[in-house]
Parts: sequence; structure tokens; C-alpha cells
Amino acid sequence: MKNLIYVFCFLAFGCDSERDCCEIINKVYADNQYTLVGAFASSINNPDSGGNNGGLGDNFGDVNIDVSLEEYDSYDIGDRYCFE
Repeated sequence: MKNLIYVFCFLAFGCDSERDCCEIINKVYADNQYTLVGAFASSINNPDSGGNNGGLGDNFGDVNIDVSLEEYDSYDIGDRYCFE
């Protein structure tokens, strides 16, 4: 029973919250929709990801996030965006 408590605590507190956050690498406005293009840290730091240079300059992201105008204006390229 004691081991079960340790496992639960490890899972509850040891999970990486970074998987719910990305870095904004591009902002797009098209067809009346505001979109933030994000890349996760594992993609940014891995130069072999996807067969391209994996850098911020390639503008290919892991996720496209549709947001409101207010949220779109509150983030800049290079900012960190975390999902709720």
C-alpha cells in the first residue's frame, strides 16, 4: 500500500507540464481567423526533426491554435503559450 502511494505521488507531481506548452513561431491571420503556430520544445531542440533544419525559421509548427483577436495580440513570436 505504501508503494502505491509513492507511485501516485510520482505520477501526480512528476508529470512534465512542458508537453502542454509550446513556443509561438508564427502568427497567421487568414479567412477571419487568428492562428498562433506553435512548436514544442522537443521539436525546437531536435535538429533532425521532420527532415528539416528544426529551427524556428522554418515556420512549420507542431500545432495551430485558433485564438481570439485579444489573445492573438497579447502574444509575440518567441513567447511561450500554454494550453488550459
